[in-house]
Amino acid sequence: MRKRRSPPPPPRTTEAATFAGKSRREFLKSSAAGLVAAALAPAALTGGGLAAATDARTVVRAADPPRKVLKGGVVLSLDPKVGDFEKADVLVEGKTIVAVGPNLGQGAGEMIDCSGMIVMPGFISTHNHQYEAIQRSIIADGLIVFGGDPDQQQTSTASSVYEAYGTVVQSIWTTGRFGSATNPQWDIGRSPYDPADCYNAELIACLSQITQGITCGTDTSQSSHTPEHTDAMIQGLMDSGRRTLYDYSNGVNRDVPAGQSRQPYGVPTSPNEYPMPGLARIANTYFTSKDQLVTLGFAGGPAVIPNLPAPYTGLTGWKLGREFGAWINNHNVGGAGVPQQGLDNHNEPFDDVTLVHCVRWQDSSYAQLSYGDIAYPTSGKSKAWEIWRDHGGHVSIAVLIEQQMRHGMPPLQQALNHGILPSLSPDVDTNMTPDPFSMMRGAFCIQRALANDLAFSAVSDPGNLPIPQLVTSRQCVEMMTIAGAAGSGLLNKVGTLTPGKEADIVVLEYNNVNFQPMNNVYGTIVTMMDTRAVRHVIIAGKVVYRNGKLVGWDLDKVIRNAVASRDSVLARIRDPAAVGTDTDIINRGKNSYGHPYRPAFLTSCCHNGLNEFAPNYVVRP
Repeated sequence: MRKRRSPPPPPRTTEAATFAGKSRREFLKSSAAGLVAAALAPAALTGGGLAAATDARTVVRAADPPRKVLKGGVVLSLDPKVGDFEKADVLVEGKTIVAVGPNLGQGAGEMIDCSGMIVMPGFISTHNHQYEAIQRSIIADGLIVFGGDPDQQQTSTASSVYEAYGTVVQSIWTTGRFGSATNPQWDIGRSPYDPADCYNAELIACLSQITQGITCGTDTSQSSHTPEHTDAMIQGLMDSGRRTLYDYSNGVNRDVPAGQSRQPYGVPTSPNEYPMPGLARIANTYFTSKDQLVTLGFAGGPAVIPNLPAPYTGLTGWKLGREFGAWINNHNVGGAGVPQQGLDNHNEPFDDVTLVHCVRWQDSSYAQLSYGDIAYPTSGKSKAWEIWRDHGGHVSIAVLIEQQMRHGMPPLQQALNHGILPSLSPDVDTNMTPDPFSMMRGAFCIQRALANDLAFSAVSDPGNLPIPQLVTSRQCVEMMTIAGAAGSGLLNKVGTLTPGKEADIVVLEYNNVNFQPMNNVYGTIVTMMDTRAVRHVIIAGKVVYRNGKLVGWDLDKVIRNAVASRDSVLARIRDPAAVGTDTDIINRGKNSYGHPYRPAFLTSCCHNGLNEFAPNYVVRP
């Protein structure tokens, strides 16, 4: 059993920094369960004239009876020992599921009529950069782009900006810089995000996903530029009332190396603290219990992290995270060597590690894959998949983003061939919706499309490969529930409607013109439904979304704050005091507007420069 070491109190040289007369810790003090509004004064996270991260709750949450009976719905427990029911009840006491079955009776408490509805576990996603929620669809036509491949889009900003994830989302909107830290081409001296903007992005991301039926997500917010940015993100997660694994990740370090251009943020900030003492500080400040909605994750990798202080000197990222009880969640885009590296550095077992994407892990180049190691024109064998399977690792597949942004083919078949049920993730709102129905349908369709194509040996299956099993609707629902819980370290708590687990429940309405007559329940969820079907959402026994409306939130204010944050970030990007060798480069995008800079709005964000070799389509209707 891994034991969490009790760390010494983290050193803080700036603890005395005040915000409106209060210490930062006092300002950001919150309920461990994330259900009590933060004591944030409106000016706490904002500079003059900038978006205020004010509490957008209308009032203290409406009374929520501790005992509830969800009555008379189609119940999908997703637990084979409990079973599924054509008509049954779910009894909830406090935050716990007490019983599942027919005719559980009336009794005291609230009766929620679920006739004409499906009662099932809440959806769980396992990777999302939620700070990017104020950049929604900013590069909808864009790619992630990995330099060095002659087939890829150009990434140079020598004369103009090729709009892609790296240039737009990361360089402009997150880092505030093109070029090196000490010899930039264009640099505004800070990330354009204030802590308030991180808060507003986190809040609108969580609340919107609750309305879509996502009761738990993993937030890999690479925006920990300062401790204050980190605190604001955690605060947004806790204030939202949604269950979240906060995957602590780095931001832009303006302190190291020395000699960087630096401009102040809109509030007092402290030096970058990632990974230490930051991990120790937030573990001791926010994550002292596993019995809370927001839990701790860590994005450190399988390699040794240099220059860690004692007693952590010489630890890998995975081992450092384990010292603080963190779940490990890492990107892995084409990193087939990572599972072996994990073994070489003695990080096994991997049962507390989720790797995201896991694309391009094959040992040899092949075009088509069947079951087992059968592929064409070479073997489908993969040492990386074998290691990951044998040592208990988890996999998250961003099934829509990987297709859209050119990460590589979503490795659903590879995961299934190795006995791993992957979880699903939305990844980035900059390019695609986080809606769980789209993710389930995406997984369902891409696996079946590639498998079904092997049926036509004469035209599309030159290797005459056998057809693998087709994924089912139920398996896709399991990816979005059971696998999501397992990939977040929470399967003992949520993911199925099992008595004794916490009540994270979504209720889907099927008795309407869009879905009736309903002939197959799992098929209706995956192939027919969308977010309009979400009627009620319960998290840890509390109704947070009732009759199609969030409970206790002023959504107009949430939206205004998010839009104001987007506008504030854009205004900082346009800072005329930017320094560098070519500060006008920000105005020379191949698709965006210049003087002043603005992303394309009514035309393609990214098409010009996306592919400068192939001819454009000449088409007719």
